[in-house]
Amino acid sequence: MNVEAFAWGQLFETGIDSVDAQHHRLVDLVNELGDVNIAREGMSEGRMQILFKQLSDYAREHFHDEEALMRKAGLDARHVDPHVRHHHLFVEQLTAMWRARAAMKHPCETFYDFLSAWLTFHILGEDQVMARQMERIHAGETTTAAYEIESQPKDNSSAALLLAVQTLYRLLAEQNRELADTNERLLKEITAHRS
Repeated sequence: MNVEAFAWGQLFETGIDSVDAQHHRLVDLVNELGDVNIAREGMSEGRMQILFKQLSDYAREHFHDEEALMRKAGLDARHVDPHVRHHHLFVEQLTAMWRARAAMKHPCETFYDFLSAWLTFHILGEDQVMARQMERIHAGETTTAAYEIESQPKDNSSAALLLAVQTLYRLLAEQNRELADTNERLLKEITAHRS
């Protein structure tokens, strides 16, 4: 059964063809996880490994391309630095979740929820802002002016929601890193105890 649990639409487009194509690729992976969740099936370890590799490849390519686009456009560091930090947080979070998957009751559901939330925040909260800044700079605005115009909240409720999602994402990343560290420490203790 193929159901688009995460439906791609104009709402998520940035207007940058390469970025939109990469986002759409991630949506396809998210929807694959959604299909598994809807069918209430588990995913084999082999398929999970393939999916994780696809997610890793996506992150490496997409983040590299976005960061190159931002450098080429000369975006303000006040946008670039946190954007790049969020890229690193995504990789850390995904890696921590991958390492902890055996302890998860429903790993596909956990990955699906994380990726859906991250993708929404990433596109609406950062990539569309990035694209609008690039357009403004291309139209003759200074880097500083483009950043400051796009940094002004257009809708207080949307700004508050994106800030809340960003805070939640950061807290989850920290929590999962701590969980992964704890699991690794416990595994070492068990291994040492058995020796």
